[in-house]
Amino acid sequence: MRYFGHKFYTVVSHILFWILAYVFFIIFFGRANRDYTITIIFATLLFPLSIGITYFINYFLIPRYLFAKKYGKFILFLFYAMVYSVWLELMITLFVFVIISNYEMYKMDPASFDAVLLIVGMYFIIIIATAILLARNSFEIQKKNASLHKIRYKTELKLKEAELKLLKAQIHPHFLFNTLNNIYGLTLEKSDGAPDLVLRFSEILDYILYRCDETKVPLSEEIKNLKNYVEIEKIRYSEKLKLSFLFPEITEGLKIAPLLLLPFVENAFKHGVSNQPENGEVSIDIKLANKTLDFAIANSKPMVKQPVESKGIGLSNVRKRLELLYNDKFNLAIDDKNEIYSVFLTIELED
Repeated sequence: MRYFGHKFYTVVSHILFWILAYVFFIIFFGRANRDYTITIIFATLLFPLSIGITYFINYFLIPRYLFAKKYGKFILFLFYAMVYSVWLELMITLFVFVIISNYEMYKMDPASFDAVLLIVGMYFIIIIATAILLARNSFEIQKKNASLHKIRYKTELKLKEAELKLLKAQIHPHFLFNTLNNIYGLTLEKSDGAPDLVLRFSEILDYILYRCDETKVPLSEEIKNLKNYVEIEKIRYSEKLKLSFLFPEITEGLKIAPLLLLPFVENAFKHGVSNQPENGEVSIDIKLANKTLDFAIANSKPMVKQPVESKGIGLSNVRKRLELLYNDKFNLAIDDKNEIYSVFLTIELED
């Protein structure tokens, strides 16, 4: 139905255009003519020629040569079409003058005998028709480009969403594996902190499983989850850990991607504190300035160089998520010194 509706609209618009063109021919070639019967006959004979030349240029020359960037052939054939049309126009004038008006010049408008006015009269209509066609084609191209851009944008968005889901799916087992190892270590030591650790671990699981399905979560929830994780590590390392954790009490309703900061905290304990026989140090500082989050974390490193371990998926995962979610609205810097490993992250958050 839509196809036939479009066809009907096209046919009607063409008919209306040529009706107006026919009226123009009568007015243009009958301005100084006393006998409008001659003018109507002349316009009627000129009419099919104008239609033929117009459609030949618009639906053959332009698509086949101009749009195909064959400019030389387009100019050559356009020149031939103009010469041929002017010759036929002169033949029509001669026919009307000899056969219809019987050599009586006063019956015909002077414009009929002026080659320049004959060309202007007919090609004025052809130029208008061509301009309309080119404008319509330009509009259709812009419409198609906009549609293709929209489809491309939706496709890219779906790919990003799929990648984000995959990255978040990787985060969960990565975090769970580390935390279960912590619980296992405490149970082997028969530590009194094991029950509290399990309780906090259950809160973290609740956060991961039921509150992290959205692209963004409240910053307050993310900080609460970090606090639970830090408390788990405090229970695990007890006297071995020297910890500083500063965070804003009021988050002003800002939101952040879930589990974005946790991998940095995990790595600080896993690669810093756990490898040091004596006291390890971890410093976490979260600040808010308007909508900008400044996250800084540093951990001490063991004096004795440890065997190189697999970096896992933590930091590379976070970097990918930052690029996908925040594009150019974040800055991540890592400073790996001999004794201190530091991470500095700045993100522009949303309400």
